[in-house]
Amino acid sequence: MEDRDVVIIGAGIAGLTAAKRLRDLDPLVLEASDRVGGRIWSKQCGELAMSVGAHMFPPPDSTVGQLVTEYGLDVLPITGSMLNIALQDRVIADTRPELMPFKLPLSTRGRVAFARAGLKVKQIGDEYMRLAKPRAGETASDVRLRLLRYHGDETFADFLGPLPPDAQRIFTALCNRTIADPHEISVSAMAALFGHVWDSGDLGRNMRGGSGLLPEAMGRDLAAHIRLQTKATSLAFDGAGVTVGYEGPDGAGTVRARTAIVAVPTPDLIPFMADAMTPGFRSAIDRVTFGPHVVLSIRTTETEPMPWDDLYSILTPDYAFNMLFNHTNSLYAAGVPKQGSVLMVYGGASRGYPLLDKPHEEIAECFLRDLDRLFPMVRPHIAETWVMPWAHAGAFAAPGRWRAQEQLEAGLGGRVFLAGDWVSDFVSMETAALTAVDASDRVRALLDRSVPAPPPPKPRDPVASARVQRFFE
Repeated sequence: MEDRDVVIIGAGIAGLTAAKRLRDLDPLVLEASDRVGGRIWSKQCGELAMSVGAHMFPPPDSTVGQLVTEYGLDVLPITGSMLNIALQDRVIADTRPELMPFKLPLSTRGRVAFARAGLKVKQIGDEYMRLAKPRAGETASDVRLRLLRYHGDETFADFLGPLPPDAQRIFTALCNRTIADPHEISVSAMAALFGHVWDSGDLGRNMRGGSGLLPEAMGRDLAAHIRLQTKATSLAFDGAGVTVGYEGPDGAGTVRARTAIVAVPTPDLIPFMADAMTPGFRSAIDRVTFGPHVVLSIRTTETEPMPWDDLYSILTPDYAFNMLFNHTNSLYAAGVPKQGSVLMVYGGASRGYPLLDKPHEEIAECFLRDLDRLFPMVRPHIAETWVMPWAHAGAFAAPGRWRAQEQLEAGLGGRVFLAGDWVSDFVSMETAALTAVDASDRVRALLDRSVPAPPPPKPRDPVASARVQRFFE
């Protein structure tokens, strides 16, 4: 058995952020997969980059933005239109929101209902952003709770009321973007979507070379602390600390730590923490609801102009996927000569569940068949595709989710703290990183060690450290 001040379970952006902030405490990071980054995953293809995960970056003054700057990475502003809808196999593009009801091919009833619902949606989005501003003396935890409580017991379906089918399918596709369906998700969660995502100043950047460059850079920097392919199997309280059992490439092991940060989704957390949970903690965990995204990334080779070049995202209510993104828009807007495109489509919630267990080739063909209806010029130029069925792509706030927040913020037993976007009010890299900042601060307060970070110590396990370093070489 080895001893540490802190053990961190999970090497997604939350776990990596926590490890970086606590590196002077020689943290041990256990990551079950063979890579860091969690749901941030991309790969470079020359100047292009394919992505099957998170891809929109916050401003430079954010927590993630500061990491991007520190590691010398480059984010490009999204210049393409974000407000586009494909209906009846044509794209209604770059239209002001208030004009959408008049541009979309809807029935008269659908047009009126969509306009009324749109006004209600704009109102909750604006109110959410006002509520998101911290008040004097408030903590980040206070703000998260307030945002989750905003219409937090009402479903989005009830909020909208009955809609004609042609209007309903648009709002269903929007909910699918957040990994849920209208009858499952709270108004607070949809207000977060409209408040954050449609504000290009908030999440309006893509990373040159792919979003995965950030966790890869952090992984190299923190390699001495990370053990890949090492899965936590148990967590128990042990006197003034915790004991974590794990299985790794070299067999089973145990680490005793004074404190722990758990930064994995709740479906992955429950198996190793179940025996340590109090009834109140388990009740809070059970209020966290995850949904799927089934993703297809497509790299093409055309050099001529294409109809999607000036678009960034398209809502696609009538297709097997509910969203299409053009990840090369920012790159070509920056002046790089065209050498193909990278398009991402995905199906969330009820569009994703039926596909989770399908062969990847079948998923790709399902999406491409519908994409042929919208952009038939894609298929002849396809160079490669990449399918990723995320069963637990992210959490969404179901009605009543806010009631779990105080317990989630407190953690378990005064020694185990939680981090990840599922602890927050909105799923994004930034909210994941912010919860890691809070968890790290709680660890420092517990250990009463507020010292400047010295150079990282030599790894205690040189074999494991070398294995991580080889991953990044």
